[in-house]
Amino acid sequence: MALLLKNGTVFLHIPKTGGNWVTRVLEESNLVAFRFSHKHADLKHLTFAGKTWKKRLQNKLRYSLRKAQFGDQDPYMFCFVRHPLKWYESWFKYMSQPNRNWLSFAEASKAYGWHPNANIDGLGDVEFNQFVRNVIAKHPGYVTNLFDGYVSPQVNFVGKQENLRENLVTALEQAGLDFDADFIRNFEDVGVSKIPRSTIEWDPELRTQVLQLEQKCLQRFGYTEPGPAMKSDSLSKSA
Repeated sequence: MALLLKNGTVFLHIPKTGGNWVTRVLEESNLVAFRFSHKHADLKHLTFAGKTWKKRLQNKLRYSLRKAQFGDQDPYMFCFVRHPLKWYESWFKYMSQPNRNWLSFAEASKAYGWHPNANIDGLGDVEFNQFVRNVIAKHPGYVTNLFDGYVSPQVNFVGKQENLRENLVTALEQAGLDFDADFIRNFEDVGVSKIPRSTIEWDPELRTQVLQLEQKCLQRFGYTEPGPAMKSDSLSKSA
């Protein structure tokens, strides 16, 4: 679920950007007031029962925390992104696991009627490059568009999965929360994705094509050519 922290800060969890690790750290740091809405809710999907996301959070604060409302000030919000090439690799690894096996998120998310990746249902493949080709044939620039659904002007801080620990420390400092930075920096990894059914090795032409399609994302978040897989790739095996 999206998280409301104890001072009204909101964490938005974009799939495959280390959000399960962030959630675990925040909970064990005793910073979470409660989980609410969809696990991967963007601002649009924080709307509930005809109320705006802000009104819903105000009501939750009054009910659960018995303390001040937001007033006219929006809550501090933060999320994380990752390099688009690594996002495709991570999603492929996740969906290739035997317990996932390219399940339908449209079906799995009936309780909410939505999942950010439901529109790539049915595009999986046992071979990585074919999976990517399937996605870009129907949704060119898919990762850019996915991130755009979260990173709106109301979001105050956008960290990178590749520097997850330090960026989380920065986000919480900016949010004005009291926390143990060393606890976060030394927090264990959360899960390790199983080896996919086929090796992930980009077709050079496809890789170049995807980089071109994702240029907006690369430029917006300051990404250059990715280096070797980061340790943070193993921070979470869940979406």
